Amino acid sequence: MTTLATPMPAGNEIKSQNWLQWVAWILTVVCLAAGAYGLYLRFTEGHAAANYGSYVPWGLWIAAYVALIGASAGAFGFAAVVFTMRKTEYYGLARLAMLVALGAFAAGMTNVWLDLGHPFRFWKLLVETSWTSIMGWMSWFYVIYGLILVVGLFLTRNGVIPKFMERFSWLAFLFAIAFAGAEGALFGVVGARALWESGLTPILFLVEAALFGVGLVVAAAAIFGKLNTAAARTLGVVMLILLAGLIVLEWAEYSTGLYASVPAKSSAIMTILIGPYWWVFWGLHLGIGVVLPGLLLLFGRGNVLLTGLAGGLIAAMGLATKLNLVLPALAQEELEGLAHAFTGPGLAFTYFPSTLEWLVWLGTLGLGGLIVLIGFRLFGLAKPTQSGSTSK
Repeated sequence: MTTLATPMPAGNEIKSQNWLQWVAWILTVVCLAAGAYGLYLRFTEGHAAANYGSYVPWGLWIAAYVALIGASAGAFGFAAVVFTMRKTEYYGLARLAMLVALGAFAAGMTNVWLDLGHPFRFWKLLVETSWTSIMGWMSWFYVIYGLILVVGLFLTRNGVIPKFMERFSWLAFLFAIAFAGAEGALFGVVGARALWESGLTPILFLVEAALFGVGLVVAAAAIFGKLNTAAARTLGVVMLILLAGLIVLEWAEYSTGLYASVPAKSSAIMTILIGPYWWVFWGLHLGIGVVLPGLLLLFGRGNVLLTGLAGGLIAAMGLATKLNLVLPALAQEELEGLAHAFTGPGLAFTYFPSTLEWLVWLGTLGLGGLIVLIGFRLFGLAKPTQSGSTSK
């Protein structure tokens, strides 16, 4: 068995990596501290301290859950593709991708768990669900997916990729597609929400998952020194292609929706473009999440730090994208005049996250970051990676 050669970073690069890891630790601790106070508020005040209500029942936590689960599936799919194609020079990145997928998955599931009215009854969805329910199937997908990630990381903890992972990772790739596509189907089959109900929704979820997942892996690789110039150049091109695909799909969805002028859908799209959440679309999504990383990737090709920064911005853009999915669809009057017919706490079509929601969300990010930072050492990702199929 031979060890795959990994270029040794220069002295300045090592200092940069150490600095980035310290920053990652500091941000993680700050997020966990904020989250601890948020958890205290969540379990002492319940949902009363949150700003969602009867008309807009989903908010920041659900948007974060969908974004993080998608990014997790994309990172896992990246690892599966590397192992399936036996791109041995990327095996170290693939192992890191599995760890990133686990961290994002844990953070996403914590968001949706805390959004439940009775968080400690979540197990009922597993044992008392309807087998015709997509959400019921997804609950079991989550269990299987989490086990696959943990087992995969455990089996590769010594830096050796078992032969069966190289031979059968295409099955894991198919599972990642089904996982991300089913997540999109949860929204795509909701006929009561015109913005969601579309055959394009699962496809959009797949492209977003791949984009956000690769972006998250690239950012983590830059932090841990797993990204060299060649990998930065190749993955930069991959992210540019996925960014272009995302823009094409969004243009198709928005332009046809506006041209068709179906009130329920065109009104939701206009809410995204010029409504109360315009800054999420134009500023966070397009400005910081598409244009800026696109420029970094175009003019910083092969630059490790710039590519890592672009990946981080793209991954962060996932939240803005899902906020654009969740909030505008819910902030519509299902009956004309409903907003003025009844008034009271929770009976509003406007929404902005409360302090509680921001704190809890930060805490979940801290949890995901902690898993990645500890897992990097625990699962031996700092070790050179070996292929189980190579020999002397």
